Amino acid sequence: MTLPPVRVIAACVALATAAMSGAAQASDNVRVRLDSATRLDMDQARTDANDSASFVSAERIEGNPEDELHLIGDAEIRRGGTVLTADEITYVQSTDEVTAKGNAKITRQGASFSGPSMKFRITSRSGSMEDATWEYAPRNLRGCARNVRFLSGDRTTFEDVKVTTCKREDEAWFIRMNDLEIDEYDRSASGRGATLHFQGVPIFGSPWFSFPISSERRSGFLTPTYAMSSTRGVDISIPYYFNLAPNYDWTITPRYMTKRGLMIGNEARLMLPNFEGSASFNYLNDDREYGDTRWGTRVQGKYQRDQLGFTVDYNRVSDDDYISDFAGDIRESSEAVLPQDYALTWTDTHWSTALRVNKNQTLAIDPEDLDGRKIVKPFEREPQFVASGYYGDVQGFELTSVIEATRFTHPDMMDGSRFVVDQTVSYPMRGAGWFVIPKGRLIGTWYDLQHRGRNLQGTGSDAYVYYKDNNPSRVSPIFSLDTGLIFERDSSWFGRDAFQTVEPRIFYAYSPYRDQSDIPIFDTSIADLNFATLFTENVYAGYDRVSEANQVTTAISTRYIDKASGLEIFRAGLGQRHYFGDQRVDFLNTTTERDYFDGQDTLGTRTHDSRSDLLASVGARLTRAVTVSTTAQYSSSQSELQKINAGIRWQPRPMSSMALYYRYNKTAVATEDRIKQIDFAMQWPLTDRLYGLFRYNYSLYQDKPIEMIGGFEYHHDCWTMRIAAQRYTTSSNEDETNFFLQLELTGLGSIGVSPLSELRRSIKAYQTRDSIPGMSDPYDYYE
Repeated sequence: MTLPPVRVIAACVALATAAMSGAAQASDNVRVRLDSATRLDMDQARTDANDSASFVSAERIEGNPEDELHLIGDAEIRRGGTVLTADEITYVQSTDEVTAKGNAKITRQGASFSGPSMKFRITSRSGSMEDATWEYAPRNLRGCARNVRFLSGDRTTFEDVKVTTCKREDEAWFIRMNDLEIDEYDRSASGRGATLHFQGVPIFGSPWFSFPISSERRSGFLTPTYAMSSTRGVDISIPYYFNLAPNYDWTITPRYMTKRGLMIGNEARLMLPNFEGSASFNYLNDDREYGDTRWGTRVQGKYQRDQLGFTVDYNRVSDDDYISDFAGDIRESSEAVLPQDYALTWTDTHWSTALRVNKNQTLAIDPEDLDGRKIVKPFEREPQFVASGYYGDVQGFELTSVIEATRFTHPDMMDGSRFVVDQTVSYPMRGAGWFVIPKGRLIGTWYDLQHRGRNLQGTGSDAYVYYKDNNPSRVSPIFSLDTGLIFERDSSWFGRDAFQTVEPRIFYAYSPYRDQSDIPIFDTSIADLNFATLFTENVYAGYDRVSEANQVTTAISTRYIDKASGLEIFRAGLGQRHYFGDQRVDFLNTTTERDYFDGQDTLGTRTHDSRSDLLASVGARLTRAVTVSTTAQYSSSQSELQKINAGIRWQPRPMSSMALYYRYNKTAVATEDRIKQIDFAMQWPLTDRLYGLFRYNYSLYQDKPIEMIGGFEYHHDCWTMRIAAQRYTTSSNEDETNFFLQLELTGLGSIGVSPLSELRRSIKAYQTRDSIPGMSDPYDYYE
């Protein structure tokens, strides 16, 4: 007899109904299948994955389900996310055991196991399979084992096992272990007697081995890193990770450098409902080259509860050369000022307040360390109080208010306090193709100087600058009007349908002259001239200077936007500031000060020019693969270019790009700070799998390369090899060379030291494939 397609709602022993129990003991062509009438409800299956409902199908069923049931031909048992298939399945009710013969296979939670035979207990979800091949789909893992034991629904052990993520018939790499245990509950795998084979050659061995089968954390050794450096020699790190609790952990990293010695690194992390923080401390007892103890520490923390917040960022090192000696890249090696900041904040709907303390450790402040350049220690704020408010619509007005009180300290220069009141009111008016924004601003600053001089760390009386007044002050009103139009029309760009926009903009600003020669510079700098700062009233960034302004900025830009794709295919802009009077506000007050600070008395200080430098910008997408861009700053008074950044990039397809840039900056007075560089970078396929990586940054001023990085990247189906070398000039004017060698095993991890961060920084369009699959739900692979 043929059973109708009904949903079986009891265990396998209750598969037959009472009527079926009295039927014949053998039935041909019997199949209980899942179709429209008996579709497995996935939401219910997720909720009741371990319930007693079972589903069976076979070409023929023999026996009695209350005693012994035989499923013959294309046999299948399905229960709670577990699927068992074989040529023949026998179920014994008394032992709750399934015996499968011929092409036996069990699939559960994304893992599948295949072998000639299998024994399995349905209720306890335990059993064994010999000479098995297996796959774990969520991580693309697969392998084979002499014996597999299912200890429960969550744990599986393997004997004499091989693991890889390569495709079948591909032995590019594999890990062989004496035994392996996979725990699907804590999403981890660990084994003993592990040997990593690459291209048939054993390259790494360990008495124990562990790897994640998800992104969840677990205690154990992390992947060791190996590197080479001209200043550190062979550099080996073996981190060990302690997963102490779900919300805090600790990593200790012994790091041996052949030229330096043994450094112990520590990093602890903590996360609470309203707080997260980390602390690191690296210690080297005796640096063989430096001849002394070296250490560095960093503590970061952030607390936020409702409106109340607190942050800390504390950095300190043992000596001025620590960063450049132990940094792994050019960005870290160039750090000269390490912040030590603390802040207590309160935020509300329209107001926020902050109480801060900003200290620092300044490295390499001796001018001889930097080839004559001066690294001046910034003033410290002990403390600073800031209250700021913003109301976006008060009868159409926008109101902004800032109140600041700061005490500045410095070990060599003057101490002083500054009180600031900064009030702004504007009335924005905007339409579909226009805007007009009148704005008024009042900035008042009052000072209390503890002593009226600043020591410039020189020798002789002329290295000390005096101020006449202990309590200088300044109140500066500022008025501005910002207006612009946006015109749009249908057009074309080399035969492509496009929209063209034309956007003229005019910005007027007025601020009367205020004598500020008796006001010191605590934390103010000259703002860089660009298209953003063209439309600001003040050429200075900070409250110690407010520029004299009676000026108008005119600018015009145009864009072409492709109608089909919405991409911007062309953009051009031109802008300049025009002065109606002299700029009489000095940034630095005396010749001695200017000399000490490398002649920073430049833009915005006592100029008689009638207009600012002219800014121009052009960018175009010439084809889908080729883009060009240029920005330039031209001095009308000197009739020469002051800045230019120009580049072209060709990226015909992913992971294939070439880019050439030219950078020129003559605005810095100190010659060593000027820029005139050619920069070429590429990632290019040499074969279907081999890619060349290269970046060359050459200084025409210094007549030498600033940074070079080159290497190769080979992508196989299941592994990637990266080899790279980098050479750059550190902040102490020394050449540093680093070597990178990384073998990345897809889906498992990597061995060596990764050059990825340096490649992404140096080669802007650099891309690589994601080798680690993301998190998945077990039912993503439900059969």
